Amino acid sequence: MWRGAFLACCLIWSAAALSAEVADATGRSVIVPDQVRRVVPAGPPAAVLMAAIAPDLMAGWPAPVPDAARAVLPSDAAALPQIPRLTAREDASGRIAALHPDLILDYGDTGQRYIDLAIATQRQTGIPTLLLDGALDKVPAVLRLLGGVLHRPERADELARFTEALLSLPSPASHPTVVYARGPAGTLAAAPDTDVTAVFTRLGWTVLAPEGSGTFRPVTAGTVATLNPDLLVFSDPAMADALAHDPAWKAVRAVREGHAVVAPHLPFGWVEEPPSINRLIGFAWLSGHDPVTLAAMANAILYRRTLTPAERDTVLSGVSSIRP
Repeated sequence: MWRGAFLACCLIWSAAALSAEVADATGRSVIVPDQVRRVVPAGPPAAVLMAAIAPDLMAGWPAPVPDAARAVLPSDAAALPQIPRLTAREDASGRIAALHPDLILDYGDTGQRYIDLAIATQRQTGIPTLLLDGALDKVPAVLRLLGGVLHRPERADELARFTEALLSLPSPASHPTVVYARGPAGTLAAAPDTDVTAVFTRLGWTVLAPEGSGTFRPVTAGTVATLNPDLLVFSDPAMADALAHDPAWKAVRAVREGHAVVAPHLPFGWVEEPPSINRLIGFAWLSGHDPVTLAAMANAILYRRTLTPAERDTVLSGVSSIRP
């Protein structure tokens, strides 16, 4: 019942104009053509969302996609070229308009910068530009909304049901403290209460980071030792070697106790990178569920490609279950 009401509020179809009026996260009502044949994702989160629903409508990837990631994506998504990124700091609106899309889609952070960017992009290019909220609990509604806009309701509903199943998985009984860090040396800790650390927040865990501003804050192994988290999660595969051999990291309590892990990152990060629907897999994994099953199931449903045993092993790279 709520699903139909939500879509009725957000999508008002006009048979005469062959267009839809869509209420997005900017607070605007955006007129979108009925037949959307080409979509430019503004940044990586929107690209992952589009690749899951309708890769055939996507103009390309707005950030580099490594060969290792393309190898475990379906051929249509893997073959897409790299295109300009709207959410980069430099103005790319002219180059994006040259791709002649019917729609520009941004997804994720709905802070004022991204609201202003969506409004300005539509004004400068004349191309309908949607900003959709990337909050984890809004993923099912966003999927169904975008599925309606793109005329892919069945695919969108399949993904929405999968999302609802993952988000309904029981969370761990314990609520540990955690440091999540990026970089080959683990020197950038993510701040709490950001889209980057949303998976941990939903699990009820406490994210630790040094005092400061911004999404990422510089740290060393010594800084992390002072923060003394129960768990350490890293995004870069290079950290596996550091955790095994670097005396500074081996002195950190979470490392000594075997509670430091490197998150899987293929085809996209399980915790973030980018903070899109790929985070759903991280939520389930960090809840303590079997990563082998999750890798097989999620890749087949989210990315529409069944992994071979060798590809599954590559995706997991020795990662085990998390049971804090």
